Amino acid sequence: MTKLAVLGTGDAVDPNADVPAPIQTAATSSRPVLLDVPGVVFPDSQAAREACAQAYLDAGIAAAHEGFDGLYINTVGDYGLHRLRQAVDIPVTGSGEAAIIDARKHGRFAFVTIWPPSMAFIYQAILDAAGAVEDCVAIHHLSGDPQLATLGQSGNFVEQMQACSLTSMQQIRAACTEALEREGAEVIVLGCTCMQPVAALLERDGLPVIEPMTAGYRRLEALAATAH
Repeated sequence: MTKLAVLGTGDAVDPNADVPAPIQTAATSSRPVLLDVPGVVFPDSQAAREACAQAYLDAGIAAAHEGFDGLYINTVGDYGLHRLRQAVDIPVTGSGEAAIIDARKHGRFAFVTIWPPSMAFIYQAILDAAGAVEDCVAIHHLSGDPQLATLGQSGNFVEQMQACSLTSMQQIRAACTEALEREGAEVIVLGCTCMQPVAALLERDGLPVIEPMTAGYRRLEALAATAH
């Protein structure tokens, strides 16, 4: 059985847990191992994004030296993905890349993200890297830039979303419906691995959704299987 490194918790609801539950469920022919990513920061600027890329690069190289069979960047931002591929000789993927690959199988898609418009550069970067700019019909931001200042507070907008609060779910469903019915999207890509808790509720409503954390790990597992 292959041993795959999961770099980061993906903003799991319980950050003290071991491997996030969606990855444990997705793993069928591999053993996922959660690894810390020292030096990672909140990617709210281009400079912070670069710091994240370096942190994931360093953590991934260390994991490869430890004998892991594959590396999973457990964040939609795919920080350091392409540099890491150049640095190691084992399969590497990220949740953003994998989600886009899955979405393109359905046709055109839209991102629905908890993060505000000031962080749109993250999505532009992964779309550019995947050559999928023309396939993405919209990026819906569910928060405003001033809300970033509340992240350290109890009951902030991310916690409310992860708790699937009524207001959050109404907002998320409305954005998905807008993209699907008016903007030409065939499928919705959730824009952060922290949004995993809402995926099942949206699917229960009949909305076509790509959940990046699961999509990414499944893709790495498939890549690692063919590499052996």
